Amino acid sequence: MPHNPITLDLLKALDAINQRGSFAAAAQALHKVPSALTYTIQKVEQDLGIDLFDRSGHRAKLTPAGKLMLDQGRLILRDIDSLANSAKKLASGWEPKITIAVDTLFDSSALFPLVKRFNEQYPFVRIDIRHGSLTGTWEQLLNNSADLIFSANNTDPKLEGYEKKQLGFVNMIFAVSHTHALAADACNVTDEMIEDYPVIVVPDSSQLMAPLTLGWTRQNKVIAVTNMTEKIAAQKAGMGVGYLPAHRIQAALDSGELVALKVSNNPDKAVVSWRKGTPGPALQWFLDNVTGADLGLPSD
Repeated sequence: MPHNPITLDLLKALDAINQRGSFAAAAQALHKVPSALTYTIQKVEQDLGIDLFDRSGHRAKLTPAGKLMLDQGRLILRDIDSLANSAKKLASGWEPKITIAVDTLFDSSALFPLVKRFNEQYPFVRIDIRHGSLTGTWEQLLNNSADLIFSANNTDPKLEGYEKKQLGFVNMIFAVSHTHALAADACNVTDEMIEDYPVIVVPDSSQLMAPLTLGWTRQNKVIAVTNMTEKIAAQKAGMGVGYLPAHRIQAALDSGELVALKVSNNPDKAVVSWRKGTPGPALQWFLDNVTGADLGLPSD
């Protein structure tokens, strides 16, 4: 591979010259003698066969090639500084990556502002966001593929090795499209009437643990979709019936696009869970800062 004369010292020199306005001022800022700085620039120009500065006037000006090298070089210098800072942080105990699994009950995009706040403060920690359903969400915590999960308490497999805390309540509403046959008599539907129609389900995403079935289970007619977003869309389209999380369909209920049937249901707890042990700084940040509002849950 041919020798590349571009070094960090050169990039720092270009940056200093551009900011200070002269070779002499830049040399002073870099604690070098002016002749050494001049030699550094001229050596690179000679090796590359290009001019970095136009010296035809009283003051050296960057050529287009020199400006390109400065602009791109500043990005490299920034990344080098970031790399050094990241290495120091990781050496002091910060996790290189946090994986968050969000049950499909919740809209993971609701977490984006929280993740953005974290990333702005700690950009050296990679954040992975994954999805799960029912027991499958907890399975990701138990098999170490997720560090933090958001789920419903009633899907907890009640095994050992993790802790959890409540973030709020999830109210599930049995709803149908306003065009559905059951919508006209929403307050007087019976179980027998409901069983005439397909139920829309999101299957348990568990690969190893026994899959869980929740919601309307007295049904042989089933249409399975991959996540809650599709389930909501399917029920809005009148394809079938089923329970939906109130915090995700309130606008559709208010507008009349969806109609709630008078079917009993008890609210469940929304929880965040993590493996037992002392959390690392990144995980602890999320535990300290996350609230039910970050899952889109109402504050009351």
